[in-house]
Formats: sequence, C-alpha cells, structure tokens
Amino acid sequence: MISPMDATAAGGPHTGQKILINVSGKKFQIYRDYLERYPQTLLGSSDLDTYFDPHYGDYFFDSNPEAFESIFDFYLYGKLYQPATIPNEMFQESVAFFRMMSVFEQEKAQEQEENVEVEAKTKLGRLRQKTNQILQNPSASFFGLLYGWVDLGCIFLSIVLMLFETDPNVVTILEDKSSVVSKVCFTMESITVIYFTFDVLLRFVVTYDKLDFVKHPATWLDIFTVGPYYLELFVDVTKFKSLKVLRIARIARVLKLIKKNKRLLLIATVLAQSVSELSMLVIVWSMCILVAGCSFYYLEETSNDQVQSGVDGLWWAVVTMSTVGYGDIAPFSTQGKLFGTVFVYVSMVFLALPLTIIVGAFSKQYESRKCMSLKKNQSAYQLKEAKSDE
Repeated sequence: MISPMDATAAGGPHTGQKILINVSGKKFQIYRDYLERYPQTLLGSSDLDTYFDPHYGDYFFDSNPEAFESIFDFYLYGKLYQPATIPNEMFQESVAFFRMMSVFEQEKAQEQEENVEVEAKTKLGRLRQKTNQILQNPSASFFGLLYGWVDLGCIFLSIVLMLFETDPNVVTILEDKSSVVSKVCFTMESITVIYFTFDVLLRFVVTYDKLDFVKHPATWLDIFTVGPYYLELFVDVTKFKSLKVLRIARIARVLKLIKKNKRLLLIATVLAQSVSELSMLVIVWSMCILVAGCSFYYLEETSNDQVQSGVDGLWWAVVTMSTVGYGDIAPFSTQGKLFGTVFVYVSMVFLALPLTIIVGAFSKQYESRKCMSLKKNQSAYQLKEAKSDE
C-alpha cells in the first residue's frame, strides 16, 4: 500500500485535500489534486462525489482491488500496467469503468495535432492534410461533396449491376464473353472496383494512424468487397462452383453506406453496445422456440399432415414468434389452435423487448454524442480564442 508520504514523493508537491478510496474493502489514500490532473477520468471528475460514503468517510467502489492498484499507480507515476495475475478482460473492464482510456485518447489526439502542425510546413504535408479533411468530412468542401457523390454513385452502380446480372436472360448472354453486354458489364464492374481500391489505398496513405486504420472493421469490409473481383481475374470461377459464393461479397457494398451517414453509424454503435443484452434475448427466444416447437409437434402430430417432425414444429414456432406467419404450417386441432393463440400473444411481448433495449441505448448514445459534439465545439472555440489573444 502506498502511503500519503509516498504519494507526495512520487507525484511531487501537493495542494489538495487527502481522500480515502475504498475498493471492495481495500483502502487507498491519495491527495485529491493528483486525481484532478486527469479530469477526464472518473476519479478526477466531479462524478467521484457520487461514490462518497458519509458513514465511513471514504469513496467506495465495488471493483477488483488488484486491478485498481495499477490504476492508482497511474495517478502517481503516469504509467498504466496490467498485473500478471489479472485476466485481460477483467482488467479492461476496470480500465473502462474508471475511464482511463480517455487519457490515452487525449494524448493520442495531441500527438496527432503536433504531427499535423509539423506536416503543415511542407507542401506535401499540406496536400495530405487537405485530402484527409476531404475524406473525413466530405460536407465541409465542394471537392469533399463531389467525392462523396462519386462514392455513392459507384456503390449504387455496383448494386444495380449485381441485380441486373441475376436476370435469367442476362445470365445467358453473359455466358458469351465476347458479347457487347458482357463487355459492358465487366467494364462497369471494373470501374467500380478500381474506384473502391483507390479509395482504400488513398485513405491508408493520408491517415495518421495506419495501424488503427488497418485494424478498423470498415477497412476489412472494403477489402472484402473487392477481393473476389481480383480472385476471379486469376481463377476461373466456373470450374470451381464453390467459389461462386464469394460473389455474395458484392452485396456487402451496401454496408459501405453506413460510413457515409452519421445516423447509420449511431445505430451500428448502439447495436454493438447492446450485444450482451441482445444475446441474452436470443437465448431466451431460442428456448421459447424449442419449447413451443416441440409442444406444437406433439399436439398436432396425429391430426396435421403438415407437421411431419419436430423440425416442422420448430419452423412453425420461428415463423409465429417473428409474427411473419407464412401459413405453410398451421394448427388444425382445437388444442393446437388454443396453443397457437397463446403463443402469438407471448411472441408479441418478446418481440417488444429488444425494441425497448435498443431505443433506450439509442437515446443514451444520442445524448452522449450530442454532449461530446458540444464540448468539442466549445474546446475548438476556446483554442481559437487563445490563439487570437497570442
């Protein structure tokens, strides 16, 4: 345990009050001004007061004390390390709870700003900055809007071309590689793929954090959508029918639209953050479908020729619980109809559950984005004012 004297020696002179932090029974003592050096973290913000226990006179957190030792040391020495005895997932949860990543994100942003200022002194650097601004914020300039519309045009052209090539009459014509239609389709597909490839390479060249760009899911989505085209240039897909399934990657180009719309990005973020709740809901759904499907089979097996096995019962349960109701399987017996009626109303309740989860998460995320945008604008204004005073 680090005493207050050790904290003073490690962090330098102090001017604040001494506070006591209780993490699942293990107590840590530190001067408050050390915490306030990092106001973006939980312990350095005003939110810390919500965890104050007036009965014991300390700030109580129900968290892992071993993981917190590393976080505590960060406020003293400025370095965050993961203890060898703590699993990675548990440590990441503690880091996320105490908002420690915001410190490193801020340092990363400052480092990028310094790189931008250095690059602005060269002609090539200024060109790189302008190109990056066009790609990241297309609505801010005419060339950005033009590039964005070209991008949307290529996406829609690729989708229309894919649908056109599925027409039975067109498929017959495309089998003749020397036909005009086949050549036009190949040329248009080549143009869209070349553009998508150019877009990925350009973004890689102008980005400041290339490792983060490579690890980003959107980058792999772009690569996945153009990969099959280059594979077909070197491999005859007609000889390998199993490779034809790779053409489904062209459908994924529709997902590129998510990057172009902030609202779609918000929905994707909400769904990603609600994975744990939705996965539990899927488990409950699966249990209900299994119980309902098997029950339906035993209720209808003697009076319904449509239900030949338990699998047919499961299919009826899936269609009924989703409120689609294809009508290919329906109950004939009285007990089956009564069971189906009850199951329909139960399905409506379970169908409404994910909507409440998603809407709640969406509202929370929307307000968070709104506050972040407001703070960003305020910071930009303050920075501009400070530079004008200089």
